[in-house]
Amino acid sequence: MGANTAIEWTQATWNPIVGCSVISPGCTNCYAMRMAARLEAVRPGGHYAGTTQRSKAGTVWIGKVAMAPDHILTAPLRRRKPTTYFVNSMGDLFHEAVPDEWIDRVFAVMALSPQHTFQLLTKRSARMREYLRSRGTCIPIGSRQEAERLSGEDPGAMRHPLPNVWLGVSTEDQERADERVPALLVTPA
Repeated sequence: MGANTAIEWTQATWNPIVGCSVISPGCTNCYAMRMAARLEAVRPGGHYAGTTQRSKAGTVWIGKVAMAPDHILTAPLRRRKPTTYFVNSMGDLFHEAVPDEWIDRVFAVMALSPQHTFQLLTKRSARMREYLRSRGTCIPIGSRQEAERLSGEDPGAMRHPLPNVWLGVSTEDQERADERVPALLVTPA
């Protein structure tokens, strides 16, 4: 399972991809930057390695992203109890450095875990919209093959959008809301 959390609007976090970069003023006090540095210090050489650096202002993201090991990626597949997961609390799934193939893998796990609800927040709503528009009405073949590899069974024609995936954008001010919300509203979800 992902980590239990004190975040009041979710039950657990699941971080199959970590890392980010500062994109707007709302990133200034990002708890995940500081947490990533602590996790890297506790587990040197782990998948958080090199995602942050120290600066005069404190710890900052440097734009490096990393895919978590398979046991983290597949954790929701092993949990039977319905759980609400905040996906990528330690990064942005739609960061420009995250390859579509990695996002495909995350969506394959979510498709194979219909008992769970997955909450995705991004500051990159345009990329989220384009990624999901490019997928049409079915999960892409790469994801279907990945889903079969992960679960040991053919997932069949997984329909898109997934009803157990809730998409959202984070907005710290009206300017960012005006940028991000319109893209969210036309995202197939």
